[in-house]
Amino acid sequence: MKQSKESTMGVHHKKPRSAGLSVLIYDRILHPELFAADVRRARVMGDFDVNLWLLTGGGHMAAISGAHTFLELTCFPNKALPERGLIEKLPCKGDKQFDLALGDDYYYYLALNEEHVTEALFENSVTEMLRLAQEQDGLVAHRKNDLGRTEYLSVLVTQLHRRAIHIEGFHLLGEVRALIRTQSILEPIRR
Repeated sequence: MKQSKESTMGVHHKKPRSAGLSVLIYDRILHPELFAADVRRARVMGDFDVNLWLLTGGGHMAAISGAHTFLELTCFPNKALPERGLIEKLPCKGDKQFDLALGDDYYYYLALNEEHVTEALFENSVTEMLRLAQEQDGLVAHRKNDLGRTEYLSVLVTQLHRRAIHIEGFHLLGEVRALIRTQSILEPIRR
C-alpha cells in the first residue's frame, strides 16, 4: 500500500526587498558626466546656488554651493562614484535621520523613508505626486512602460523659508512598488 505524504502548507512572510536606492552626502560637487539626468534646474536660494537634477531611472542630485559646498545624491549604488569627499552613505531602507554641521554657521538635516505599498496605493501616489509637483513648481521625471504603467516617477520640490532651504524628494519605483521620500533642510545656526 502506498503511503500518502501529508501535505503541509507553510505560511511564508516575505519581507519586501529594498528598492536599492541610497543617499550619499559629499562635501564637494561631483562631475556631471557621472550621471544621466532627465531634468535639471538651477536656482539661487538665499546665500546658495542650488543645482537640482532628477536622474534617469529614479533618484536625484542636489548640489548646493555658497558659503559651504555639499552634494546630496539619491541613487542606485554605482562603483563609478568616487569615495573622495564622501561624508555619509545611507541605504534607503526603513526610516533614517542624519544631521551635519557645515562649519560654524549652517546645519544640514536629512530624513528619509522607504515604504512598500499596494498596487492601488502606488497608483494613487503617482497621481498625488504629479499634483504636488504642479502645485509647487517641482521637477518631474516620469517614465512609463509599453503598457502605460509607471516604471519610475521622481519629484523634487524646493522652497526657501527664512534663509533655510527645504528640499523634498519623492521617488516611486514601479518594479518593487516602493515610495522613497527624502526631506532635507539647510539652515543657519541660530545664535
